[in-house]
Amino acid sequence: MSHTDGRWTQGTSVPDLQIFIGADEFALLGGTAPLPATIAGPGLLFRTVAAGSAAILAKSLSELFLRSGVLATPAYDQEQFGTAAAQPGPSSVAGTSGPLALKQGMPPMTASQMATVSGGNSGPSGKGIQIDSIDVIYQVLADATAVAATIGLTKTVFANLAAPVVTNLIALGANGLPVIIGAQPQVTNVLVGTPAMIVAADTQVLLNINLTGGTAGTIKFFGAVLKCHYNLN
Repeated sequence: MSHTDGRWTQGTSVPDLQIFIGADEFALLGGTAPLPATIAGPGLLFRTVAAGSAAILAKSLSELFLRSGVLATPAYDQEQFGTAAAQPGPSSVAGTSGPLALKQGMPPMTASQMATVSGGNSGPSGKGIQIDSIDVIYQVLADATAVAATIGLTKTVFANLAAPVVTNLIALGANGLPVIIGAQPQVTNVLVGTPAMIVAADTQVLLNINLTGGTAGTIKFFGAVLKCHYNLN
């Protein structure tokens, strides 16, 4: 079996991560209670939004494997000697990088991404999770009067004795979510506007889905699926 005292790393992320978040994992922050979790036959778990109820559903995405980046050390990165800090890079000295300093991705790439034009990357390469889009799964039943569906995704960075910094990854709104009555669940993909690795320390990612039932109809909410790039090595 192969073994190394060093570390294996990769520069390019993998695009096929899917994280399914079931309806039972969302907290109900508003709407008519109860909003029960139900299993209607094998493998079909959902929560019901009552008629006329405006359900506010939220999930803190604690299952995300986030990384803040690793600085080089002589013990592990001796071959990377030669940065502006006169030690392996990237280091805590601004502007230092690893041996390639290239942006993530494989050729061909746009001219603006080429190291000869952009100057390459400094600091640790982006690692962890990048959320690209979210599939929202629900079913509108019977009366479509006053039905509404919205989604929002935020990241909040906390720091000691400082105001939290909140950034919209998906601004709260309809974002193309349909409210069509259907005999089967609908799966709608909502894109993140500017996907990027989530690398800041002490970051919370919060998913908010709001569903409003019609005056005489309900909505079955099955959950959501995060579609992600990941680079854990």
